[in-house]
Amino acid sequence: MDNDTSTKKHVLIVEDDPDFAALLRSILTQAGYTVATAYNCEDALNVVRKQRPDIITLDIHMPRKSGALFYRKLMSDASFREIPVVVVTGLTVDREMGTIIRSLMETDRIPHPAAYVEKPVDGARLLGTIEEILSPAVPA
Repeated sequence: MDNDTSTKKHVLIVEDDPDFAALLRSILTQAGYTVATAYNCEDALNVVRKQRPDIITLDIHMPRKSGALFYRKLMSDASFREIPVVVVTGLTVDREMGTIIRSLMETDRIPHPAAYVEKPVDGARLLGTIEEILSPAVPA
């Protein structure tokens, strides 16, 4: 594992459950990522503006402003649209998430999240998903 902080990728965890956020933080830091955590959407937007993470993990169901609205706001801003988002959710990805994502995209050209990971999270699957998204594409 490379401990050079200049090469570490920065992950923003957007999660309202402190225990689950701590679990994600542990998985990611042990894998060598630099991690910031936001427990609500307002804080998450501030972190994105100040730190510009390489990737975001996002809980869709959160109090006050939902994760879905945060995602829509993030993807509506051209300066942040290229930041990949992995939706980490307790919802059934196929049915329930499809309904939420379709409703987000009905009126705007909002891109789909880079990936979905269902709770309970398998650490190896989450890391594999993030690594795949952040790996540079190899020309064929």
